Amino acid sequence: MRHTASNPNESPRSGPEAAPAALLYLSLLWKHRFLIAAISVVPAVTVALLLALWPPKYTATFVYERQLSESQHTVLLRRFYSQENLDKIIMRLREQGLADYAARLDKARVRQSFDKLIRFEVSPMYPKRLQTTDPTTSAQISAFQARLLSVKVIGNSEQQVLKAGAIVTNNLENVLPIYDIRNELKESIQRYKTLAAEIEDGRFAGTLDLHTEQAKLEKLKSVDGAATETAQDNIVLQFTDVKNSSEFLPLSYQVLAIQSRIIDLQETLASDSEKCGFYLKVLDLNNRLLGRIEGSLLTDYTAQQFLDFLGEQLLACEDEAVSDYLKSYIRKTENLVLVNTRAGEKPVVYPVSRGAAKNGVLAFVVFLMIAAFTAVLSEYRQPRGDLRLGSSHSDRPQ
Repeated sequence: MRHTASNPNESPRSGPEAAPAALLYLSLLWKHRFLIAAISVVPAVTVALLLALWPPKYTATFVYERQLSESQHTVLLRRFYSQENLDKIIMRLREQGLADYAARLDKARVRQSFDKLIRFEVSPMYPKRLQTTDPTTSAQISAFQARLLSVKVIGNSEQQVLKAGAIVTNNLENVLPIYDIRNELKESIQRYKTLAAEIEDGRFAGTLDLHTEQAKLEKLKSVDGAATETAQDNIVLQFTDVKNSSEFLPLSYQVLAIQSRIIDLQETLASDSEKCGFYLKVLDLNNRLLGRIEGSLLTDYTAQQFLDFLGEQLLACEDEAVSDYLKSYIRKTENLVLVNTRAGEKPVVYPVSRGAAKNGVLAFVVFLMIAAFTAVLSEYRQPRGDLRLGSSHSDRPQ
């Protein structure tokens, strides 16, 4: 009976012939069982012990019932993590004896990794922006608003978390609204500048119209030989545009129509002049308020301090119209501060799960695969060809 030599390039055997190969692998792994156990079990136990003995971490969550769109949430984060605002928080942390936490926050600012100290989350989550050509879907995604804003503060002890959380929430509730106040003041200044400019731009045209009507009135009064009123009471004149058809009226009526227009123009000019004066006074007030904000932006200036300053301005205001405007502005600013009020004053501090068992099992699986691969590789690198995987030990003739 002829026997052909096995070809090493042949495909792996299947069926009954694959069973001896599997047993061969198992015997190989059993042969190196102590090496595999050392490589897989020891690192897994080490990881689990390190995580179990690692200093514990604690976290507290502060929840705000505040509706935020995705763009507003992005602006909030950029303001909070801005250079000047982090300087304020770090300064307050050091004042409260949290120099270690302040140093960690300063290092996180350089690395842009704040999640291990302070974490912002919204609920429900913002929908993912997928590529879409439907304008309705795009508008719905842009208009989506989260209802809750959660701020998690993480520290090494319960006391540290509570102190750091108080500083962070105080910054969020009293310092960050200053940026909103500044933006609203800038928008208000721009709006009142536009209103004042519109009045000043139309003042020349209104004055010119008034002079024209006054000149018409003088000429009509100087007309000689005015028509006497005869038996024309039965004549009825109908006009679709009385203002532009007054020249068809009797002379006395034309005079009355022009006098009426003159009075209307005079009152309009007087009203515009009063409005413009009010706008300029409001602009002066808003510029002073904005100067107060800009001068205190780099310091730990709070919204409550700004409200106190507004109260002083109200007491010193003598103009009734500006005083009413200032009262309205104070109410709006108070509402802006109330939006940043959190739900609950004293949050519960929880220990952060270190996941010793989970990470230990994961390490065991990873190193077990590495150990098995190392065992197989060590057999292939032996100088003798005692064990050839996937082929028989020898070919004996029958």
